[in-house]
Amino acid sequence: MSYRDEWFKHNESDHGWYTCAKCGKKIRKADADIDHIVPQKYGGSDRLFNLQCLCKHCNRSKQASLKDTVPDLAKNNSQRVVKAVKKQVAGAKASVAKSVKSAAKNAVKKVFGSQKKTTKKK
Repeated sequence: MSYRDEWFKHNESDHGWYTCAKCGKKIRKADADIDHIVPQKYGGSDRLFNLQCLCKHCNRSKQASLKDTVPDLAKNNSQRVVKAVKKQVAGAKASVAKSVKSAAKNAVKKVFGSQKKTTKKK
Protein backbone atom coordinates (compact mmCIF):
# COMPACT_ATOMS: atom_id res chain seq x y z
CA MET A 1 0.00 0.00 0.00
CA SER A 2 1.38 3.41 -0.93
CA TYR A 3 1.80 6.15 1.64
CA ARG A 4 -0.96 8.09 -0.13
CA ASP A 5 -3.39 5.18 0.24
CA GLU A 6 -2.32 4.75 3.87
CA TRP A 7 -3.07 8.42 4.64
CA PHE A 8 -6.52 8.27 3.04
CA LYS A 9 -7.25 5.00 4.87
CA HIS A 10 -6.71 6.71 8.24
CA ASN A 11 -8.27 10.11 7.47
CA GLU A 12 -11.95 10.43 6.71
CA SER A 13 -13.24 12.91 4.19
CA ASP A 14 -16.01 15.41 4.77
CA HIS A 15 -18.43 14.09 2.13
CA GLY A 16 -15.57 13.58 -0.33
CA TRP A 17 -13.70 16.75 0.60
CA TYR A 18 -10.37 17.06 2.37
CA THR A 19 -8.79 20.18 3.89
CA CYS A 20 -5.34 21.51 3.03
CA ALA A 21 -3.25 21.55 6.22
CA LYS A 22 -1.59 24.84 5.18
CA CYS A 23 -4.24 27.12 3.66
CA GLY A 24 -7.46 25.38 4.72
CA LYS A 25 -8.78 25.10 1.16
CA LYS A 26 -11.29 22.29 0.58
CA ILE A 27 -10.06 19.84 -2.07
CA ARG A 28 -11.16 16.57 -3.63
CA LYS A 29 -9.09 13.40 -3.20
CA ALA A 30 -7.82 13.55 -6.79
CA ASP A 31 -6.53 17.10 -6.23
CA ALA A 32 -4.92 16.37 -2.86
CA ASP A 33 -1.18 15.88 -2.46
CA ILE A 34 -0.03 13.82 0.49
CA ASP A 35 3.07 15.62 1.65
CA HIS A 36 5.99 14.36 3.72
CA ILE A 37 6.32 16.82 6.62
CA VAL A 38 10.00 15.91 6.98
CA PRO A 39 10.94 15.59 3.31
CA GLN A 40 12.20 12.24 2.07
CA LYS A 41 15.31 14.11 0.92
CA TYR A 42 16.15 14.63 4.61
CA GLY A 43 15.23 11.12 5.74
CA GLY A 44 11.49 11.62 6.25
CA SER A 45 9.58 8.36 6.37
CA ASP A 46 6.32 7.21 4.77
CA ARG A 47 4.83 6.59 8.22
CA LEU A 48 1.51 8.19 9.01
CA PHE A 49 2.89 10.70 11.55
CA ASN A 50 5.03 12.26 8.80
CA LEU A 51 2.22 12.79 6.28
CA GLN A 52 -0.19 15.66 5.73
CA CYS A 53 -2.75 16.59 3.11
CA LEU A 54 -1.91 19.70 1.07
CA CYS A 55 -3.45 21.31 -1.98
CA LYS A 56 -1.21 21.24 -5.04
CA HIS A 57 -0.32 24.94 -4.69
CA CYS A 58 0.83 24.62 -1.05
CA ASN A 59 2.76 21.44 -1.75
CA ARG A 60 4.59 23.02 -4.70
CA SER A 61 5.34 26.10 -2.61
CA LYS A 62 6.75 24.04 0.26
CA GLN A 63 9.01 21.85 -1.89
CA ALA A 64 11.65 20.23 0.35
CA SER A 65 11.59 22.96 3.00
CA LEU A 66 12.09 22.19 6.69
CA LYS A 67 10.80 25.64 7.71
CA ASP A 68 7.48 24.53 9.28
CA THR A 69 8.43 20.97 10.18
CA VAL A 70 7.97 21.14 13.96
CA PRO A 71 4.63 23.02 13.94
CA ASP A 72 3.35 20.74 11.15
CA LEU A 73 4.32 17.60 13.06
CA ALA A 74 2.63 18.93 16.20
CA LYS A 75 -0.53 20.08 14.45
CA ASN A 76 -0.99 16.96 12.34
CA ASN A 77 -0.27 14.50 15.11
CA SER A 78 -1.93 16.08 18.15
CA GLN A 79 -5.01 13.84 17.97
CA ARG A 80 -2.87 10.76 17.37
CA VAL A 81 -0.65 11.66 20.33
CA VAL A 82 -3.63 12.28 22.64
CA LYS A 83 -5.12 8.91 21.68
CA ALA A 84 -1.78 7.15 22.22
CA VAL A 85 -1.23 8.84 25.59
CA LYS A 86 -4.74 7.91 26.75
CA LYS A 87 -4.07 4.31 25.78
CA GLN A 88 -0.75 4.31 27.65
CA VAL A 89 -2.34 5.90 30.73
CA ALA A 90 -5.11 3.30 30.73
CA GLY A 91 -2.50 0.54 30.48
CA ALA A 92 -0.44 2.13 33.25
CA LYS A 93 -3.51 2.44 35.50
CA ALA A 94 -4.32 -1.23 34.96
CA SER A 95 -0.72 -2.17 35.66
CA VAL A 96 -0.59 -0.07 38.84
CA ALA A 97 -3.92 -1.49 40.04
CA LYS A 98 -2.63 -5.01 39.45
CA SER A 99 0.62 -4.24 41.30
CA VAL A 100 -1.22 -2.66 44.24
CA LYS A 101 -3.58 -5.62 44.47
CA SER A 102 -0.66 -8.04 44.39
CA ALA A 103 1.30 -6.04 46.99
CA ALA A 104 -1.74 -5.88 49.28
CA LYS A 105 -2.30 -9.61 48.90
CA ASN A 106 1.35 -10.31 49.74
CA ALA A 107 1.21 -7.98 52.74
CA VAL A 108 -1.90 -9.72 54.07
CA LYS A 109 -0.21 -13.11 53.63
CA LYS A 110 2.88 -11.82 55.40
CA VAL A 111 0.97 -10.44 58.35
CA PHE A 112 -1.74 -13.05 58.77
CA GLY A 113 -0.23 -16.02 57.01
CA SER A 114 2.80 -16.17 59.26
CA GLN A 115 0.76 -16.13 62.44
CA LYS A 116 -0.04 -19.64 63.50
CA LYS A 117 -3.20 -20.21 65.32
CA THR A 118 -2.40 -21.19 68.81
CA THR A 119 -5.10 -22.47 71.00
CA LYS A 120 -4.54 -23.25 74.59
CA LYS A 121 -6.01 -26.42 75.89
CA LYS A 122 -7.58 -26.07 79.25
